Amino acid sequence: MTTETTSPSGVRPAQPPADIRAIDSKVLLAGRQELSILHCGEAYLLRVTKNGKLLLTK
Repeated sequence: MTTETTSPSGVRPAQPPADIRAIDSKVLLAGRQELSILHCGEAYLLRVTKNGKLLLTK
């Protein structure tokens, strides 16, 4: 018998494949609402919306 865990919203949390590095968003954002990510010389903004979703923009 297996048990499945759900988040407070009732949605089962996604599990990445074992060979993909996973970082919890709380660790990545460190208590902030926005984070700048540099990729190939370009800056991207990762932010938490009012609804608690993640949004990545250039």
